[in-house]
Amino acid sequence: MKIYWKLYYTDFPVDKILRQTHNPIREYEDELIEGAIIDIGCGQSSFLLDFINTDREIIAIDSEQIQLDFLRNRVKSQKNAKLENWTFQRSNFPVDKLPEKEYSLIIFSNILHFFTLDECIEIGKIVTKMSKKGTMVYAGVHSHKFYANDPKDPKNNDYFKHYFSIEDLEKVFPENEFERIYYAEIEKSDPQKERDLTEKWIEKSLEADGIIDPRRIELIKKNYMTNKCQSDIISIFRKK
Repeated sequence: MKIYWKLYYTDFPVDKILRQTHNPIREYEDELIEGAIIDIGCGQSSFLLDFINTDREIIAIDSEQIQLDFLRNRVKSQKNAKLENWTFQRSNFPVDKLPEKEYSLIIFSNILHFFTLDECIEIGKIVTKMSKKGTMVYAGVHSHKFYANDPKDPKNNDYFKHYFSIEDLEKVFPENEFERIYYAEIEKSDPQKERDLTEKWIEKSLEADGIIDPRRIELIKKNYMTNKCQSDIISIFRKK
């Protein structure tokens, strides 16, 4: 994946990322309480980049230093960025503890499906303890309709540990602790720019593995790109 994220950093500048990002947090920005914003498993977070000129404290958490370096470089490249408000922390959540802060917004974008549902429920308990009344939690996860989900495959949950329903998310962020203020289930095909990036990533990865036969490369790309229907659930919860 390091090859993919390096290509993403090169091919997708900040302005393009922000133009194409579906970010419902914008609708509730005026309702955010005082406190820091944290993105757990941030990658090159479009959500944090959307807050690039805020006076709030921004905390970017990721287990991959390369992603934190790419994100830092993106922030530094923006004229209106307030880099002094940002912290970039390499951390293996939830094994490592999060900074003890008061949070206005906690972001889980494309990370919870790397945990089992039981593990996610434990993560929800951590979030409950580190949040206060009014803290918002963004959760973006792969749904059970995601193209890679095949319950008949014994290896179905080797990579993505769980595919979600909204009922699953409400077990993670239960109604006695959180109110759900936003919910959307999205199904889409990848736009061409992202398909181009994926094909380039496959070519570079195969090259790194010493695979150079053009026919084999084209077959692998064709098989990988077939029937890629992205299906995701996006929700925002607010601590009661």
